[in-house]
Amino acid sequence: MQAVVTLSSIVTCGHGGTVVATGTPKLTVSGSPVLVATGVAGKAVSHCTTPTVTTTPPSKPCLTVLTVNPSSLSTKLFVSGNPVVLAGLTGTTDGVVAGVTPQLLLSAAVTQTRLAAG
Repeated sequence: MQAVVTLSSIVTCGHGGTVVATGTPKLTVSGSPVLVATGVAGKAVSHCTTPTVTTTPPSKPCLTVLTVNPSSLSTKLFVSGNPVVLAGLTGTTDGVVAGVTPQLLLSAAVTQTRLAAG
């Protein structure tokens, strides 16, 4: 069992950027809405520290979350038919580091310990 990711959790790109996630108010933990995949995928990333480099190999900061890996989602706890995001969150962003995209360092620092799911 892993803790459920809520809006009070910190979702990052791995380069110091913060994902501007949205929660679903239908299920809250300590007043904070839980996250489902659509609350993370497609969302903006702010303050990524990867510099823009136009020479070869190129680099650019993460600006958007591309995917949330299915292994990051609960198989038992759903909100409106959508699985909730778990503490083992992984996924990709559109950032480029030394010519490598997508970036695979999406993660979450979970602040709640009241609700866990598998």
